[in-house]
Amino acid sequence: MPVRDLDALFRPKGVAVVADGDPPLARVAARNLAGGYGGVVQRVETSALGGLASVPELVLIAAPAERLPALVAQAGKGGAKAAILLGGHGDGDPNLADALKDAARGSGLRLLGPGSLGVAMPGKRFCAGAFHRAPPAGRVALVAQSGTLAGAVVDWAQRRSVGFSHVAVTGDGADIGPGDLLDYLAAQDDCHAILLVLDRPPEARRFVSAARAAARQRPVIVLRTGRGEGGDAVFDAAIRRAGLLRVFTLEELFDALETLAVAAPIRGDRLAIVANGRGVGRLAADALLDGIGRLAVPAGLSNPLDLGEGAEGAAYAGVLSRLCADPAVDAVLLLHAPTALVPAGEIARTVAAAIDTHSRTPVLTSWLGERDADHAAAELARHRIPVFDTPDRAVRAFQHALAFRRNQELLAETPRSTPEDVRPDLEAARRAVATAREAGRVALTEAEVGALLAAYGVPLGGADAVPGHDLAVGLSEDRHFGPVITVGHLTARLAGETAVALPPLTMTLACDALRRVPAVTLAEEEGLAPAARDAAAALLVKVAQIAVDLEDVAHLTLAPLRLGPEGPVVGGASVRLVEAGRRRAPFAILPYPSDLERPLPLADGRSLLVRPLVPEDEPAMKALFKRLTPAEIRLRFFTQKQELSHGIAARMSQLDYDREMGLAVADPGRPGTTALHGVVHLARAADGERAEFAIMLAHDMAGLGLGPVLMRRILDHARAKGLKEVYGEVLHENRAMLRLCEAFGFQRRSSPDDPGVTHVVLAL
Repeated sequence: MPVRDLDALFRPKGVAVVADGDPPLARVAARNLAGGYGGVVQRVETSALGGLASVPELVLIAAPAERLPALVAQAGKGGAKAAILLGGHGDGDPNLADALKDAARGSGLRLLGPGSLGVAMPGKRFCAGAFHRAPPAGRVALVAQSGTLAGAVVDWAQRRSVGFSHVAVTGDGADIGPGDLLDYLAAQDDCHAILLVLDRPPEARRFVSAARAAARQRPVIVLRTGRGEGGDAVFDAAIRRAGLLRVFTLEELFDALETLAVAAPIRGDRLAIVANGRGVGRLAADALLDGIGRLAVPAGLSNPLDLGEGAEGAAYAGVLSRLCADPAVDAVLLLHAPTALVPAGEIARTVAAAIDTHSRTPVLTSWLGERDADHAAAELARHRIPVFDTPDRAVRAFQHALAFRRNQELLAETPRSTPEDVRPDLEAARRAVATAREAGRVALTEAEVGALLAAYGVPLGGADAVPGHDLAVGLSEDRHFGPVITVGHLTARLAGETAVALPPLTMTLACDALRRVPAVTLAEEEGLAPAARDAAAALLVKVAQIAVDLEDVAHLTLAPLRLGPEGPVVGGASVRLVEAGRRRAPFAILPYPSDLERPLPLADGRSLLVRPLVPEDEPAMKALFKRLTPAEIRLRFFTQKQELSHGIAARMSQLDYDREMGLAVADPGRPGTTALHGVVHLARAADGERAEFAIMLAHDMAGLGLGPVLMRRILDHARAKGLKEVYGEVLHENRAMLRLCEAFGFQRRSSPDDPGVTHVVLAL
């Protein structure tokens, strides 16, 4: 996605502070810029901005809201690439954002604000904004919507000795928002983790798309205020779907950061607890009961393990060595309460040395007692070992790391194919909707609901005769995140009794939603067969597909839904349409683009299918790789590979259709069960205007024209997306690919830095 000219925000060649007189915001911004920025800083009156022969790359504007559009237009016309609008919140003018975009459109100026606090790159001593103090330097990026929250986080971080690589406050976000900044920061080498502090939902699709991409590269931790204003369950579902970690307090924010950025990666949910007293160990064990995770069962040791109040460093180190080598232990928590028998610093030094030796197992520590804790924390910090001031905070940090790991696994997990090849009767489903529309109704009749569901293979009736648990499944519309699916107990009243998911769904995502429903967990404990649960997951996938296929459907309820031994039985249903003249809120995650499917008849009589890749294609992608010769593997990947790893195959098949595309030549049939014979990928560059292509073809399909077909289809898609250029890198000896590119009009370019590679470029 485009991050055009965001370098002008963080690395400008010159800065102008635009304001009348010396208002507080401009005064503070000028003071911060004087603290180490080496470029030229100009103070400019608003009336003089239009008269400048050349405006610096970055302008900071402190002016009333009604004057901002004219000043933005003048700055862009004068050559500025980015502007930070320090004042002028648009709360009183709902049209301000549109006016600012219109003012910046002609010049392409990027806007941060209005109501922004500014940006900072502390490591470069660059602070452009009204920060009450310059943020300290470090390896963590902070993106916040609220200036007051950003200031609170910076102060809190300073007390925790956490520094920042980048800081950005979006304010009202007329142009640059959290999604743009996530894309930019994910590409910065000096940014090792990203903290997001949000006080209102960002632009849903842009945010979720950027968050999913960033989370594949580094930890992203989210703190959101305003949970009581509604929609929090949907926001939480979006965070989980994107692979981020959500926290609920500033304390949790930095505890989670310390665990993710410092400790070794969490491998599993089994925690071993070691303490110098029974009470403190049991306190930690009790905290583990309140969330995810479980007590490990180490060989020959109790858990929690009480070493006694006289335990010395050697005792801790010896037990630590055994636990780190135990395959039944995924992480270790060391606790120490102050005693008069052994100095805390001596134990900390010994523990630190032992952890250095066994660094593959995550180790968390909590040293109680203020004076002893200070001595121990300083010693452990030198060895980059997380230290928490209470056992429950240490356990909570472990649980955060575990939740992050699970979200990451879900992000990259290969979904199974649906247990049945459901091809809905779209004509029948649309006819049911059209009948209600023609009658001027938004509610479908019982017969129309039955016809719609039957078109998706969902029969109605007979739930009373089946033993099991009563659930309810709903499809509704969130004004920020679009269609939303909920599943829970029929009489659920509390948030924890239901699960929320964003369509489109795979079997993996549907099963994950069901696991979060206590009624389903209870049914499994009572002996519910996996096949029955899978049938319930397939039903959720069908409901999600209804949302994709029928954009007029705003609400759908399946209730009661009896989860019985053979799977779900739907006892009742209702459907409501979007009001006439209104469009449903768009999907937060772009669904499968079925309009790109095309049949491909071959000269030998076979019929193949050109279609977008889906996550279920990962096994077929690996099988396609095995059909390549070693020479073909080198030509495609520029190196030798023995196999296509899960990580690479998942990345190639689990696509964000909003920013990339993969097309496959496949056998007809259900994805995950059919073979792939060739694939082409197109990935947008950071500027949003160019994209890189790559093709992989099975050599046993040579001579059938698959290469030209894939190239033509992906170029057609690039043009439809408004891209200006498609490019690729081809080894000199890959003559077949060079001939293909030449046939489509690509221009060749050589680079002295890549003597063996030809760069091919096609202007669209």
